[in-house]
Parts: sequence; C-alpha cells; structure tokens
Amino acid sequence: MSTSSITRSGPEAAPPVDRGGGARPMNYTFLTGGSWKGNGTLQRIEDLGAALIRQGVRVSYVLDDVPDNRDHVRIDPAARRAYVAPCTGWAQFRARAEAVQSTEPDFVHVMTPSPKAWLTMRRLPRVPVVGDWDEWPAIRKSYSWPRLRLVRHVDRWLRRRSVLRVVASQYMQRRFRDDFGQDALYLPHGMFDRRFPPDGPSPFARPTAVYLGSLYPAYDHDVLFDAMRELKARGEAPDLLMITDGPDEARWRQFARDHGLDNVHMPGRMDGDLLARHLRHAHVLLFPLRTSDINMCRCPGKVFFYAVARRPVIATRVGEVPAVLGDRATYVEPTADAFADAISAAMAAPRQPDVTYEVGTWDDRARVLLEALASVKTAGHR
Repeated sequence: MSTSSITRSGPEAAPPVDRGGGARPMNYTFLTGGSWKGNGTLQRIEDLGAALIRQGVRVSYVLDDVPDNRDHVRIDPAARRAYVAPCTGWAQFRARAEAVQSTEPDFVHVMTPSPKAWLTMRRLPRVPVVGDWDEWPAIRKSYSWPRLRLVRHVDRWLRRRSVLRVVASQYMQRRFRDDFGQDALYLPHGMFDRRFPPDGPSPFARPTAVYLGSLYPAYDHDVLFDAMRELKARGEAPDLLMITDGPDEARWRQFARDHGLDNVHMPGRMDGDLLARHLRHAHVLLFPLRTSDINMCRCPGKVFFYAVARRPVIATRVGEVPAVLGDRATYVEPTADAFADAISAAMAAPRQPDVTYEVGTWDDRARVLLEALASVKTAGHR
C-alpha cells in the first residue's frame, strides 16, 4: 500500500502556464517536514505557493501526516497536498520521495537545507531542485561542532544540487557569489495578502509604542527593555506594548518587575483582528536590530506586518529592513540610548499620519521566480 496520498480541496488550479507548444502546466512542489503549527518560516511558501497558483502554476505541498498539518495549515485551497504517512528510520525518506514523485514535479522547492530534504532528494537525482534560504543556518556559531558539520554539509549539498538558488536577502546573495562563486536569485518576502480589517476603536487609553516579535535569546529586544529603563531614569514613562512570546518571556517579565517598568505591557501573543487593531492604533512601531551575520541574512516578517499597519516605524538600518521600509522609517543606532531618544521624541509629538510603504507583492515575487525558472537549463546545471 502506498505510503503517501494526494488530496485536493477547493477549485481546480488556475489556467495552465503556457510553456510553448500547448504543454501541460508547470507542476511546482514544495517539500516540507514536521509540523506546520507555530512555524512562522513556512508563511513564505504559503504565500509564494498561492501567488504561483494565481500565475497558473499547479502547486503541491508534501507534508508529514500529523494532525496539525491537516488542521492548522493555511495552504491555498487550489493547491494539492501529498501527505506522508508516519514512519521511522530509512522508510520515512522512501515515503517522502514517493510523495514527491506522486506530484509529478517539474521543480521541487526545498525551504532551507535540512537532513530530511537531503535524504529525500538523493533518491530523486533527476528531479530539479530550487533551494530557498530565508535564513542561513550554516553561519550560526551557537551549534555544537557535530551539528554544525551536518548543517554545513546539507547547506553545501543544497547549493550544489539546486538548479536555481533563491535567497531572501541581498547579503546572502553577495555572500553566495563572493564565497562560493554561485549566483542566487534575490527574492525577498512580499506584502502579505491578508488585509487588516477596519480599524475600530483604539485599544489604548493613551499613546502607545508597539513592538511585535518573539523573545528568543538571539534577537535584539533587550535594546528596548534597556531603553525603557533609561527613559525611567530620565523621569519619562511612555507606554510600550510588547506583543511577544517565546523562551525569554519569563526573563524579561522579571526584568520589567525588577526595574519598576509598569509602563511596559506584555499581554502575550496576538493574532488576527486583535493583532491588527493594536498595530493600526500604535503611536509608533519599534524594531531594533543589531548588525550581525545572522541579522543581515534575515528578511524579518515583522516589517511586513508593520508595512501593512502603515504606522511610523523606528528601526535600525540593518539587513533587509531598509529594503522593505525604504526612506519612510526613522533609522537610529541599535543602542538603548538611541532608541530612548527616538521613543521620547515620537511619544512627545502628536500622532503622525499613516505612512504608505512601497513593498512588492507576492504576485511580483512569483513572476520574478517564474522568469528565472524559464531561463534555467535543468540538465547538468550547477
């Protein structure tokens, strides 16, 4: 009995892409692994897949058959799903390869190099692969040496195996060229398809700065907490809403208590209309980001939420942030003093008008990708 199955929901895909001579539409398959629940990085292939469908491509997703991947995946209804039945050991890679084959792919999109993708695609040596990096795990220094060796191995495999390398930051594009002599297509995230609902009443009793983001040790939210401590020392107490969760949450709640930062509010995670309302009514939005290899590689989804919210932003000129927000944000150094000064000035000023950020859409990104694929010579291309 087959270990994979194709299910389809919703309407048929959009009209075929004309590849000349009346050929069938392109089949484009996204290979994924694990649970999608809470995995924010997969929004990139959700939105890209939906945009490809709007361009007439037949899109499939290969997913592990776990409950969350049937209940919590926001894949376009026109996409096909190939579920891999649970199994262990080497059988799982045979099952995943069979699921990929069942979609009859012209290209298989691998989102970030992983051992699972490597061990799956080595069974399908003739299937063209598109490698996609929206971060670059191979440059992280926090891994143990054995894990780093594995991460670098699969990174090298995907760069060599891909007929088209896709990167979400200009920094990675430069590094791939300078370090490896390999070209890569710059494909940043696009403006989210989701539109914020009507504003409704403000959730704030007084002007409030807002930060959206997860509290992980590698991120730079400490700049904001230190800035709020600095403002308190100056005798200022502007309201700051931290829409956050993550492993560092307890630490920073304690920090706020220890320093008497009663004006720093941490209600936890928000989604949907509730999140939209808080972002739309922010007096100003905040995004500190230090210069580092990891941050230069990132194309943070946060800035696209900010762009949709259309409120003024105080940020740092690091990585993809200025590429998304352009010259319409206020840029400061990633220090507590600089953010304290900027927050103080913004909160003392009247509420500013909304800002329109010129951000490309996922339809734009899909067209760029399809143009690149049209020029790819899949046979023997490295």
